[in-house]
Amino acid sequence: MYKTILAVFAVIFGVTAVYFVATHDKDAGQTAAIVVQDTLPAATRNSAPTITQEALAPLPSAPALRPDNRLVIGRISSNVRKHWPRLEAMANYLSVELADAGIAGVDVRMVDTFEEMRELLRSGEIDMLSETAFSAIELTRDNSAEMLLREWKSGVSEYHTIIFARRGSGVESLDDLIGRTFVFEDRESTSAYLIPRAHMVQSGYSMVELENPLDRPPPGVVGFAFADDEGTVVDRVRRGFADAGALSNLDWSDDDEVSEAERQELVIIHETDPVIRSIMLVRSTLDQTVKARLAEVLLQMHETEIGLETLDEYWSTARFDRIEGPALESLLNARVAHQVSRAF
Repeated sequence: MYKTILAVFAVIFGVTAVYFVATHDKDAGQTAAIVVQDTLPAATRNSAPTITQEALAPLPSAPALRPDNRLVIGRISSNVRKHWPRLEAMANYLSVELADAGIAGVDVRMVDTFEEMRELLRSGEIDMLSETAFSAIELTRDNSAEMLLREWKSGVSEYHTIIFARRGSGVESLDDLIGRTFVFEDRESTSAYLIPRAHMVQSGYSMVELENPLDRPPPGVVGFAFADDEGTVVDRVRRGFADAGALSNLDWSDDDEVSEAERQELVIIHETDPVIRSIMLVRSTLDQTVKARLAEVLLQMHETEIGLETLDEYWSTARFDRIEGPALESLLNARVAHQVSRAF
């Protein structure tokens, strides 16, 4: 019971502070970007690395708008062939819709690394991008970017982690995993590693990585190993090589990832709180009038045929909406998990 109380307290404590930041300017009639602040209880906050002085240094003197009055939409990806057309569709749409705000056009720029994106946001060379919750939170930590709107990527506004075991194995709850093994996908997976491990830590469980996936952990500890892909996570649990595994609820319900026959052999023992699926960010130094007009255009996209067509080309997005109410709560869930995961 005390584990649940602590977790709920952390979320409530954080929601109150972030909600104020998110809505204060909007009450004055302006479009407010979301600034995620460090509002976790001290016990959790002190367990994670602190922001360095270098990260807190003032932003470079980036112009509110470049002299050519063009915007740039960015993406962290090396798969140019796959992702460029998606970005180009959005850029073409925004070029037309933002003309009344004095924007001469919108260009596309792709980069290979997270740090390169951060620097280009800080220098004003990239103006906007969409990212998953953990990356979005990281980009706001030093004010390189601000969260503008929630993006319903692939038609989904939020998602969560499913923790499952083999049916009939005797594992029916997280407590049953003490002294047993957990298999995650890989170190970069948000829903199949970072979120479930953070949840286990928040809930008071000690975890240790195993050198050999078949090793047993020390008494009182949950051991874990990596499988590298979703299919192997499922297979190891089904075959008894691991006692539990984790996948996003989206993968769990996708027959291409987990078949109905496989789901019948498995049982869900726990589900984490939902986290926000994807977020549209803008650089912090972007002109405020342009930010407001950009938000207005994105919020209205799903109301027109050409807007819907563009959204479909752009990562099958259903719509954009404001980060408030349930969306804000799911952002705070991600915020808490992200802060805990930084201590891994």
